[in-house]
Amino acid sequence: MTRGPVLPPDPARDRSSDWTRYLALDADLAIEVDTAAGEHTTGRLTGHGHRLRLEFDRPEILTETTGRSMVIAVASELVSADLRAELHGPRGRIAVVDPAHTSRVAALLTGSPHITVDRLGWALAARTVASTTAAAVAVGATALLAVAVAAMVRRRRS
Repeated sequence: MTRGPVLPPDPARDRSSDWTRYLALDADLAIEVDTAAGEHTTGRLTGHGHRLRLEFDRPEILTETTGRSMVIAVASELVSADLRAELHGPRGRIAVVDPAHTSRVAALLTGSPHITVDRLGWALAARTVASTTAAAVAVGATALLAVAVAAMVRRRRS
């Protein structure tokens, strides 16, 4: 007779392994983003444990850097690593990727049920481009977080 796991897997997180419960991050990275149009923004990724915070001086620049498929992939990676990540601009929090929170509305708008767009995120999306949805804000945030997290996770594994 074989014995299964003590707790059933969380299907919302779609975990392939349980290594993430041992993951604890300490991050302090400077980030620069340049667009094809020549615009520039600087930011900082900080984090401890399972929480990350990404701050940018011009978060609207992020909407030009990635697409919806990238948002979905990055949010999925953050959730599977059990990491909570927040995007902040000069006026406050814009969006959050939270593995403990799900929303059907978020899934429709951003492609991930784990992304929450705050009031400032909606305002940023409306100001940036008339056709932009909140997904564009979340895309940039999660894409940059994914790059940073992937680098940290690879270093942690080796």
